Amino acid sequence: MFAAELLKVRSMPAPRLTLIITLALVVISAVIVVVIAPEGSASTAYYEVPDLVAQVIISIGAIVLGAWIFGLEFSSKTLRLAATVQPSRQQLVLVKLLSAVLLLLAYVVGVMAITLLLEAILASVGSVAFPFGQQLDNALSAGVEALLWGVFAFGLSLLFRSYTAGLVAALVLALGVDAGLQQIPTVGKYSLGSATSSLGDAITGGAATLALGVALLAVAAWLIVVIGAGAARFITRDLK
Repeated sequence: MFAAELLKVRSMPAPRLTLIITLALVVISAVIVVVIAPEGSASTAYYEVPDLVAQVIISIGAIVLGAWIFGLEFSSKTLRLAATVQPSRQQLVLVKLLSAVLLLLAYVVGVMAITLLLEAILASVGSVAFPFGQQLDNALSAGVEALLWGVFAFGLSLLFRSYTAGLVAALVLALGVDAGLQQIPTVGKYSLGSATSSLGDAITGGAATLALGVALLAVAAWLIVVIGAGAARFITRDLK
């Protein structure tokens, strides 16, 4: 079953297109910076602009891939076939979850590694000192946050039994609703966005809303609740 998931990742266009589009946007931002050729205090844009674009786009790409792993079975009506290959629904969910995590890891590591290399090249082109340690921390922070949002999208796709619904719900939450939730007194700081940002801040040394341990517990609670609810629904309901 796991081999089938790997084959699907290699043969289907979604992972490949997501990676290509992500890297294309980062490269385009780099070309724009080179054309503009910032000078003086603005010269840090040589490496900051690609970094910023990558941080934004990588989370969206991770959400797309996270929702795609299980959502594809619902959208293509192949869930019965998958359950035939792996009759244990619990095992099927675990295999899908592991496949999602591995795919997301490969995606975020690949994108951030290439982005770091591109940043270093641009810094050299602009004759700007490249703070590798700082940018590496930024890359790790963005990668961790993207990975967690991708896993969350996986859970939503499973919960709603729909690729489209899971994808849209995750994007809406990540790009808008979560910011509103964070404005709620006392409990807002425990939103998924706040918790993942706190984990990212722990890597970069920034001022975090939550302590590291609390942020880990908050993220774990969000993922366990969503994936657990989705798994429970999938295991107990009839397949369609």
